[in-house]
Amino acid sequence: MNNEIVVLITGCSTGIGRELCEALSDRGCTVIATARNVETLRDLKAALKLHIDVTERESINAAIKEVMLQFHKIDILINNAGYSIRGALEEINVDDAKNMFEVNVFGIMNMIQAVIPQMREKKSGKIINIGSISGKFAQSINGAYCASKFAVEALSDTLRLELNDYNIQSTVIEPGPIKTNFFKTLSDNSDSLMSNEKSFYSRFYKSDVKYRKNQKQASPTETAKVISNIVLKRKLNLRYKVSVPFLYKLIAHFPDWLREYLMRRR
Repeated sequence: MNNEIVVLITGCSTGIGRELCEALSDRGCTVIATARNVETLRDLKAALKLHIDVTERESINAAIKEVMLQFHKIDILINNAGYSIRGALEEINVDDAKNMFEVNVFGIMNMIQAVIPQMREKKSGKIINIGSISGKFAQSINGAYCASKFAVEALSDTLRLELNDYNIQSTVIEPGPIKTNFFKTLSDNSDSLMSNEKSFYSRFYKSDVKYRKNQKQASPTETAKVISNIVLKRKLNLRYKVSVPFLYKLIAHFPDWLREYLMRRR
């Protein structure tokens, strides 16, 4: 049965997206791997490798057209493309934050608008949005990224309400820290701001850098295996926490006042 399942994944050049291609291909799925730079997919196990920039509708439409031409359907869409920037809300570059939202939030909307019509026509499909445990509670100097992942939670919940009559399922995966290029990209995007010794938020920045250096990060391969098991389930839950440290799971369920107290102490 799995060889009939067509899965399209965004953001496959590195990290979880790349590992998901391998894991789902190993499970017998027909995997379409996509990235802004197709060259990064050269040695990846996938049935088809396509250019998609989730912020550009033209590239999305061209890719969907090619998939439908070759495979006639998309059973599962995994919205994985995304990245992070750090910085206090007072200091962060708003244009940088907008660019992040274009990928993390509006990129998902672009993809679902392109894929849903054919899912609705065949009255089945799954939309898997890769969120973050940061979409469950806010952290200082991480507000913009948290806001984008809070939005992913809302999009996923809304999709379920709107698509229930068409047998299209939606869920959000909430990973914890994973050992991928995610944190390198974060540093590349944020270090110039966070290295400012004169910043009013310098102590937050120094604390964050120290925390990230010592932070335990889960294996992307093992994380992808867990996610692949989830997406192939017949019935999806509303959301899944994957590779989330026990303390983070607790914090996500604490009352607001206790969660904020712990975040301030951190």
